[in-house]
Amino acid sequence: MKTLLGVLAAFLIALGCRSGASSTPAPTPAPNATTARPPQDVMIRTRVSTDMFVPQRGDTALRAFVPDVAAEETGGECQLLRTGGSGATIVIAYYPARSNARLQVNVTFDSSGRLVRYNERRGIPHLPRGRLTPAQLDSAVRADEAANRSTTVSLDYAIDQAIATNRGGGRPTSAVLGTVREMESLTSLGPPAARLERVRKLCGV
Repeated sequence: MKTLLGVLAAFLIALGCRSGASSTPAPTPAPNATTARPPQDVMIRTRVSTDMFVPQRGDTALRAFVPDVAAEETGGECQLLRTGGSGATIVIAYYPARSNARLQVNVTFDSSGRLVRYNERRGIPHLPRGRLTPAQLDSAVRADEAANRSTTVSLDYAIDQAIATNRGGGRPTSAVLGTVREMESLTSLGPPAARLERVRKLCGV
């Protein structure tokens, strides 16, 4: 099963920013009635909370998904980060500004400049300032999640997988899973493809 998008990759946003095989590969058997399998439901457990949910799939579910938090795309402030080892570049756009962000978008490019990941979060947790212990940070995140609803959209271009999620605020989590192309064109979400282009223009990438 392909590696799922980490639903709390968006918390990277909230905190300000995330073999010995032979040279001849074994042949891949052609799919047939015996080996082909229908898509399976995927259960996701988040890292900070004990929340567990199964994203919905299919065109009907995608078009029925409604974000609980609106995208307040006003103003805009950019931050550019470059990683050491992989040479990746992470562009972060804060709306309306970093100090009081209500919408935040992370866009990751690999060392060749190819777009590999898009993460959007509406409803930014504003955690206590200062140095927090892991236990204090965990407690603050849980408290914020219990009090506030958030909507996240994640597109992983490398594995062609996307997920949109509504969670927190004392209400059940709802999520929908699809391909990048399906998700990035959803009008109900912006659509993300259009917001991505505005981020690139805003931040000069």
